[in-house]
Amino acid sequence: GSMLIRSSIHLLNSDPGYETKHAVDLELQFPEGPKYNTHRRLALVRELRNRLAGVPGVAAISSGCSPDGGCVRTAAVSINGEKPSAHNTRAVLYYTFVEPNYFQTLSIPLLSGRGFVSQAGQPEPSVILSQSAANQLWPNLNPIGRSLRLGTDGQFHFKNQAGPDGPAYQVIGVARDTFGIQLDGSDSQLIYLPLPEEHSQDFPILIRTKSDPTQFIDAIGPVLLSLDSNMLATSITLEQMFHTTERFFISGIAAAIASTVGMLGLLLASMGIFGTVSYIVVLRTREVGIRMAVGAQKRHILALMLRESARPVFAGLLVGMCLATGASYLLRGILYGVNLVDGISFVGVSLLFLAIALLAAYLPSRRAMRVDPVVALRYE
Repeated sequence: GSMLIRSSIHLLNSDPGYETKHAVDLELQFPEGPKYNTHRRLALVRELRNRLAGVPGVAAISSGCSPDGGCVRTAAVSINGEKPSAHNTRAVLYYTFVEPNYFQTLSIPLLSGRGFVSQAGQPEPSVILSQSAANQLWPNLNPIGRSLRLGTDGQFHFKNQAGPDGPAYQVIGVARDTFGIQLDGSDSQLIYLPLPEEHSQDFPILIRTKSDPTQFIDAIGPVLLSLDSNMLATSITLEQMFHTTERFFISGIAAAIASTVGMLGLLLASMGIFGTVSYIVVLRTREVGIRMAVGAQKRHILALMLRESARPVFAGLLVGMCLATGASYLLRGILYGVNLVDGISFVGVSLLFLAIALLAAYLPSRRAMRVDPVVALRYE
């Protein structure tokens, strides 16, 4: 339970690798009908972006999916120049399309290389890799200048959207890893492709603000209404989106359940240890009297009682550590920032149970040593 709680705290305070506090995700919903064809939608998106750029407090605007937007897809990757197949696939990685200013808008730093170049027409055949994707494809090597090919046959892919299949792409940059929505963090291994302009209406609009993004969200409605009253839009800050991801939600629910069950278990275990140890010590009252009658010192008797009472507790803690290690291994998919053997949690619980056991042995031992040794010899 403590591991799940600490995992949730780590996740809450973690750096997702991109801007969340001053960034907004805006998704448009176009009406059905021939009036809103591809060219009409693209024109509306361009005009909306121009108008939003004029709203006070806007720092940058781009198009693409945010890391926790859930619209990344997978592709097989080959690095030998051939089309990916079952024989030459190096890895299966996530990919997404972004505009050239995507990394500046979300404050994702480029660790090496360069970003995409803005140009009209067909974008350059190049890609930017996340750091973990680069390490997966070319471990301990510089990926800049190398080439790869992508294939979506048999992979998760959205229909009617741009695909990465085709000629080889050249790696021009490596970006910092970002958190996505997958529990195992696999979508941090990401390939960024340049977004064709004719497909920008299929992706959310990302806006970075200079101050509180909620003020900007309030200004979106009038701008959208003045452009086309039939269009609908949903907006959310990336911080709110991050807190609603599956990874964050499951971690929070698991922590809440584990804390409740853990507190009840801790209470029952504490009562059981205290009662059992106290009963065992009381049963040895006659033995205490005999030891005192033959000249044993009180401190020696007390040390003996405490030492023998602590032995089964240590044995139980050892078994508990083994079981906790196995449980944490099974829960590794939802644990973040916590090792399989959480040393801090184990030491804290161990000290608590040990203190309860020693207290349970100390109190009845003190009472037993107040008994007259002569009377204790006749005690049954």
